[in-house]
Amino acid sequence: MSSAKPEISPGKMQVKEKERGLVWGLLESAGDTNEGVRQTVAGSLITLGHKHPGFVLSSIHKFISSPQTAPKVQVQSILYNTAENIVRECGEKIDDKELIDTWTDAAVKLLTLPSVAPDLQEAASGLMVALGSNPKHCSAVMETLVGQIQAGTLPSQSIAETLGALAAVNVKGTVPFIKVLLGLIVQCLPSVKQDNLKVALAMMLSKFCETIQEAIANKEPDPDISVEAYMTESAAIFEALVSLWLKSSNSLVRQETIVCLGHMSHLLPKEKLEELAGLVVTTILSLYRKASSPYSLTFSLALITDAMLKNNLTEGMKFHVDHLLGCVFNQVCVIPNYSEPFTVKNHYEVLRCYELLAKHFPENVMTHLLQRLENASHMQRVGALIVSKHLINSKTLTDAHISNMISALNPLLSDPNSKVVKSFTQVIVALCHNCHLDAQSGAPFITYLVKHSAGVSTPQTRRPSLAEPDGESVSEVSRRVLHLLATTVDGARPLLWPHLLNFVCTPEYETSLATTLGCLAHLANNSKPEEGKGPLLTGPPGPPTAHVLLARLLVLSCIPGDGTIGTAALTLLQGLAPHVNPQVVEPWSQHLPQLLATLQDFTSKGDAEPSAIQMWHDSLRDFLASTIININSEEFTISIGVAQMDQLHLYDKQQAQLCFLMSLIGVTLKHMSNKTFVATTLDSLFNATSHKSAVERESLALSVGTAAATHTDLVLTHIDMWLKTADPAKKSLSFFNLIKQDTRVEESSWMRASIVLCLGQISTLAPASVIGSRVDGPIMLHLLNIINSNKSEMVNEAVLHAISNIARALTRLPDFKLRQRPLLITHLVNTSRSEGLPHPVLASVLQALRDLAALEPQLNVEERTIILQAGLNATLPRFSQAENVDPYLTKCNAQLSVLIRTIIQKDTNPATLDDVTTLLQSWTVAPAELIRIKSVELLHTALRTYYDHLTFTIEGPTNFNQTCQLLAFLTPRLSDPSSQVRTQAVGSVYMVLRIAGRYNGQTPDHADDDLELLKAAEEQISVDDPQRIDNLVRDVGTVISNKLTFVQLRSFLSCVVVGLQDRLGESSSGVALVITTIFTLRGHQLHQHIKEILDSIYTRLEKVSHKETRKRSVEALTRLSAHNLNLVLDTMLNYPLPYESGVSGTWRNLGHDSKLCELALEHLKQIMERTQLFTEQPTASDSTVRIATLPPLSAICGLTELIHDLRPPVKNEQEEKEWETLEVSEPEEEPQTWPDSQKIIAENFPSLTALLLLSYGSYVGVVAPLHQTGGTNSKSAFNFIPNRGATGLVPTKIVLRCLRSLIDVINCKSLSVVLANKIRDEEEDTTEIFLHSISEITAMLVHEAPKHVEKLVTHLDSHHAYEMQRVTVAAVFAQLIAEKCGGNYELLESITDGLLSRLNDRSVHVRRLAVRGLANFAHLQQNQTYFPQWFGVSEKLTEIITALVGATDQREGGGTDNSNVETQVALEALRGLAALLPRLPQETVLQHTPTLLIRIRLFSEKSSGEVREAGLGVLRGLASSVGSTEEFREQLHLHLLASLVHLADPYPPTVVMCKSALQALGPHLGSEAMNSMFQNHLIPSGVLNYHQFITDLTKHMVTDLKDHLGFFIQATSAYFKSPEPSLRRAAALLIGNLVYHCESCEDLNISTVSHGLSFLLRDQDPSVRTAAAIAIPLLFRHIDLM
Repeated sequence: MSSAKPEISPGKMQVKEKERGLVWGLLESAGDTNEGVRQTVAGSLITLGHKHPGFVLSSIHKFISSPQTAPKVQVQSILYNTAENIVRECGEKIDDKELIDTWTDAAVKLLTLPSVAPDLQEAASGLMVALGSNPKHCSAVMETLVGQIQAGTLPSQSIAETLGALAAVNVKGTVPFIKVLLGLIVQCLPSVKQDNLKVALAMMLSKFCETIQEAIANKEPDPDISVEAYMTESAAIFEALVSLWLKSSNSLVRQETIVCLGHMSHLLPKEKLEELAGLVVTTILSLYRKASSPYSLTFSLALITDAMLKNNLTEGMKFHVDHLLGCVFNQVCVIPNYSEPFTVKNHYEVLRCYELLAKHFPENVMTHLLQRLENASHMQRVGALIVSKHLINSKTLTDAHISNMISALNPLLSDPNSKVVKSFTQVIVALCHNCHLDAQSGAPFITYLVKHSAGVSTPQTRRPSLAEPDGESVSEVSRRVLHLLATTVDGARPLLWPHLLNFVCTPEYETSLATTLGCLAHLANNSKPEEGKGPLLTGPPGPPTAHVLLARLLVLSCIPGDGTIGTAALTLLQGLAPHVNPQVVEPWSQHLPQLLATLQDFTSKGDAEPSAIQMWHDSLRDFLASTIININSEEFTISIGVAQMDQLHLYDKQQAQLCFLMSLIGVTLKHMSNKTFVATTLDSLFNATSHKSAVERESLALSVGTAAATHTDLVLTHIDMWLKTADPAKKSLSFFNLIKQDTRVEESSWMRASIVLCLGQISTLAPASVIGSRVDGPIMLHLLNIINSNKSEMVNEAVLHAISNIARALTRLPDFKLRQRPLLITHLVNTSRSEGLPHPVLASVLQALRDLAALEPQLNVEERTIILQAGLNATLPRFSQAENVDPYLTKCNAQLSVLIRTIIQKDTNPATLDDVTTLLQSWTVAPAELIRIKSVELLHTALRTYYDHLTFTIEGPTNFNQTCQLLAFLTPRLSDPSSQVRTQAVGSVYMVLRIAGRYNGQTPDHADDDLELLKAAEEQISVDDPQRIDNLVRDVGTVISNKLTFVQLRSFLSCVVVGLQDRLGESSSGVALVITTIFTLRGHQLHQHIKEILDSIYTRLEKVSHKETRKRSVEALTRLSAHNLNLVLDTMLNYPLPYESGVSGTWRNLGHDSKLCELALEHLKQIMERTQLFTEQPTASDSTVRIATLPPLSAICGLTELIHDLRPPVKNEQEEKEWETLEVSEPEEEPQTWPDSQKIIAENFPSLTALLLLSYGSYVGVVAPLHQTGGTNSKSAFNFIPNRGATGLVPTKIVLRCLRSLIDVINCKSLSVVLANKIRDEEEDTTEIFLHSISEITAMLVHEAPKHVEKLVTHLDSHHAYEMQRVTVAAVFAQLIAEKCGGNYELLESITDGLLSRLNDRSVHVRRLAVRGLANFAHLQQNQTYFPQWFGVSEKLTEIITALVGATDQREGGGTDNSNVETQVALEALRGLAALLPRLPQETVLQHTPTLLIRIRLFSEKSSGEVREAGLGVLRGLASSVGSTEEFREQLHLHLLASLVHLADPYPPTVVMCKSALQALGPHLGSEAMNSMFQNHLIPSGVLNYHQFITDLTKHMVTDLKDHLGFFIQATSAYFKSPEPSLRRAAALLIGNLVYHCESCEDLNISTVSHGLSFLLRDQDPSVRTAAAIAIPLLFRHIDLM
């Protein structure tokens, strides 16, 4: 290689001229109409440029500058961008200064021309920046650009933009030129007139200033660089900009000029800055009014201000401070929009200005802010607050200034504007955080926060703004700030504690209690030692007293759902314990943590139940009682009572808290001995109560009852007084009183309701020693008087509660008898019958009835019946709609259950139970689920209670006569959809049998296994598993069968059969299951009624819509048919087709029994073997139609149903339904298996399969019969029944269904899926479809059931007169050879002879199948252990191969019509040879090799993809068989190249076959690397990346097959003119990679390749042009050999 290099130098220019042709082609294609081609061309040029940057850049420049090829502007932009990319990546490799100068001159020319398109100028500018960013070329670029300014003319806009961009990307390279540029620009500034140029120059100068400051900061590239070096030029430019451009009418010019002045202000001398800065600042301030985006103004202003203050020019700034503050303040008042970054930046720059000014002019800034705080505009106040917060946090102001600011902030405490409030809270946080507030000065601010956290409106001294902000509310902000101050800011603690205690009892701050109490709780429990000195709870004007806080905080803790307030209140109490009383410190330390834990548990659970809330209230009342007892001070108790009464007004709008406070007052009065105070408090409490409110009435009653525990007589005295006050008749009849009479009556009713509730609570809570006399005396007297005179429903509800309370209270007195009970019962029953009675009132009625029934003496029969009827009729109908169920209705049902138990317990005798069950029976069959649930629950409750309290007397009955009836109407409920009904029903059956056993003499502890089984079923039947429920129902049926006598059994069956038509399907199926169980156990006793039972059940099944009920009914019939099989079979075979569901179910259940299955199977086989399958009948069109005969068709249907359930469960239920809909109305699945029956089917599988396959072939084109002969059971008057379902019957589908069922039995899953798909296929059966189906069935049968193949062949190998039967046998035999007979090779000889003999059959289908079968011998040698001696005989082998080769010659006989059967024979031979050739001996194939190679070449030229695929298949076979022979190797490389190109064939199967052919050719190429690639990467089912594969493959081709490289290139070039674009594209990629990887190209005709690719660049197909563009860069790897 070293000797070749000097030879290139003399002809270097000539080589470049040759190279120019290819690159020129790419350049000409750069303007292609297709976007993808343009992108590829640009990428190719860039790739070439990375390899040879100088040459490609020179070619691009020549192309652009040549007058003959000058491209359009858009193309020039693309080429300049390409050049930019090359320069950026390979700038270091370019050493040709002449080339750089050429490009810079061209780019500068474009940059200086005024009429050039902007895109092209931008591209040229990018190229210059790319060159300048490289240190190697930066100087040349900068000199060129500087030269444009030195020319004495104005620099163009593009030059300025380029210089600015270059300064930004290459600081080191541009800094040395900036001083010169600044000097040159000074001279040009006065003559600049164009606004665009001004903008560009201003931006350039800004970048220069930034570059200078960066270089000074980094001390690069000159360590001695300083600002002084640039001051002279900067001053001149600054002055020129101020005088010439600053007041330009163009806003963009002004904006960029101002930014430039801001940057340049740091480069000015102090004198010049002092001279001009004031003018600039004034100008900027004046421009604020015109600017839409003020960021640039504020940014520049901040820079200039910073520069002036750094130079100590404070005297010059004094004149501008006030004006400056006024202007920038307008900017700070604009709230920044965070979706617009410039508004945020502007806001921060404004604050930066304030911070700079405040450091040097604090008095001016403070005066300015104080004036704005007093302004009427809320936006100015907000702005002033924002600045104040910033200055406080930046610690710019002194303490004196802060004090003045605090004084100025006080007037803003009354400002109502929400924006002002939010800003003010931030200022408060800043003041607290920096410790600028003390307790005295901070109190107004803390009050301010509390007010706004409570949402309290401030008195408006100013007119509020209409513009309210969105987002977080004022109260939320204030609460967050308070919490922040209390928990994290230590400086705020003296301000908050104990000042916040003043807000606990103030009603206007009610809504802030959650925050206030949380802060107080944190402060109280984290107090410092020095804070505990001195009294804390001193009362006004200080914090409230201990009595007030204790009363308040206990009430605030009463709602457990509001865990925040309650927890904070109790935690605060814990911290205040030392300040309340020393006696409570120890008890509270134990009691309060328990209360807090309970409250937190309530909070975590969410909504608490009413009972839990009641327990919580009891805990708080106990806490108050224990506190009063521990302190033991009457004065303290009275003080608490006074505080509680004083706080009643705080809860006018919080009723729950008011009611709890009233109950606490009762606790306080209970522990008080001052009767005067008690009496006064009771009257005040009664008068303060809103009797209109039900909860307040109850709370008043509880409070009065609690007080009555120690002051009974005093309370009763006040009751009498209150009753007189509430009597409207006692009012004077003045004129105004008559007007208000209606209102007075209503108010009187409310008061009487409160008094009645008080009577009930007094009875409950009064001491037992006095309750009897008080109830029989004044209490009942008052109550009955109110009942008799009452007309108010409200008072009636109160009476119900009072009656219940009184009755429960009297249970403490066993000997006491309530004389007024009958009157009370009558009142309650009448109340229950009222229309529209609310649920709570009904619950109260039932509870009162229960309480009265529990009293002595027992109820009589009339009272009992009236009470039961009233309770059931009033309660159960309310459950008719599930959505109406509420807690009160549930309570009604519970009270009714307790009422029934109470009645039976009080009087346990059969009459009582009969009354209850009789009234409940009609409710157990209600359609509403809830009614059934509740009624069965009540029935079970009644039976359980009766059994538990059962007693026997001499006069009582000895038998339980209701046993059968109760069991019959309970049976449907055993499988009710509701699990609750099922559980209660089983329990009720158990109780019925238990009660019957007791009447039969059994003891209560009698052990009975059957009843124990029922008990277990009761515990388990509530599960959701249907199978488990069925098993438990069977257990119940077994127990019933065992427990009933024959007479009872007949009675039970006559009653229970009705349950088959229960409106609930689950219930009716449960009845069928019980019947099945009874038939199984005792069916032999019913043999005389078999036929009637069959007819009866089939008749009922027609009316039953529930599938499971029908199924179980049929199962019951199957149990009976075990004793009468012959009659059942004869009857079912006479039913019309398709079978109805009942008949089908019976067939299937017969298959479950192995003995019944075997007998039925033999009967059906005889019918199928001995009867004719079809008959031929003439039609009106002189043709014949074949009609299937009925007996074998019925037998096949019966066989299908017989073995249906012997199959494994079908996974896809929908699929099962679809292929069975023609035979049964609703198919059913049974996941159970029956191995004995399956074994019988498996033993008969070969004979059944043979019969079905022959029937399948015979039924192709056969129609179903339209009528059938009637049987003995026919209802028709004639022995002729029209087969109404015949139109939906297809005999072939019937056979396939039967075959699928048979296949499923031996568990051939794959074959079953195939058959299912064929059954669903609605396409009409044809010979081709049949042949495909029979081959597929045979193949899968061999794989999944090989042990049955030999017997199957035996049954099939016989003479068949019909063509379709011969076709069936030939198809089966051909496929058997392909499948190697399932490993049974001994069958091959007879099968082969049979196929050879069928080559002369008169049926072309038989001949085609024979050829296919002979071709399938290719699969035999896959098993190398077998190649039989008879097959190795040359005569036999030659006969087979000759037959196949001869068949291929028929390909022209049918023309190009692939549907021609003879042509299909030829294709079968070709495909057979393709599969057989790799397995044949070499000497056998050699004699046919020349012929086959010639035909392969013909096949590859065909336009049909199918033919090309077949030819490649034969090529693959030849390569595998004789690939190593000289005859084959002569044409190996020709076929190799063709195969590589055809890897991109448009016909996908051809590509797959091409991959296989290459894999076969690989071992014979002599290249291990190529063979490895073929074997590893050419995956037939995979997607091949052709470009990548060819790229990798050609690396090995040029090394391992270098002697044939010239042939490859020549042959590939021929494909450039192929009619297929995909082949042209593949040829371009292949030839490009061949040349790319070739190291020595002396013997190659590269010029042909170059011309070819240039030709493809102009191809009409874009993909071909793209491939050519990709291939061209690959040629330049070997440029030295071109």
